[in-house]
Amino acid sequence: MMTNDQILSGQLPFIEQSDFEKHPKRFLNKKLIAKLVFFIPLIVGIVFLFIYADYWIAWAALGAWFLLLLIALFVSYKEFFVRGYVLRENDITYRHGWLFHHQITIPFNRIQHTEINHGPIDRFFKLCELDIYTAGGSASDLSISGLDPEKAASIKEYISEKTAQHA
Repeated sequence: MMTNDQILSGQLPFIEQSDFEKHPKRFLNKKLIAKLVFFIPLIVGIVFLFIYADYWIAWAALGAWFLLLLIALFVSYKEFFVRGYVLRENDITYRHGWLFHHQITIPFNRIQHTEINHGPIDRFFKLCELDIYTAGGSASDLSISGLDPEKAASIKEYISEKTAQHA
């Protein structure tokens, strides 16, 4: 006999009550350095303004550059403390974003496969990215970047065990 009992929204568990695992501090360092590297070439343009344009334009551009750099670093810093993931019995949830909050939950019975990726910059910081794919698409549905390689491997193994139970 099949049942379909009603569940009131007040009885639902809150994902926010879960203990989200945080990324290592090296991930914050990588994000901050990436922002600096992005802004460094722009300073070359400002130097040309000091040479070829009026000083007030160059100083205004330098002030705008500095303000944008501070904002980018501040947002990256604040966003680091929001990032986290939680593995539960039947799903994985990942959240990120300080200004624009994103939270995605993927049930294990929908996962097709997982991949671990790490480029040269990630290897330098001893980090990697776990990509989780569900059926029906060629792009990953969930990417958790900034993980320790050992942690990513253990999460991948855990997900593989869970998906094998649902096969």
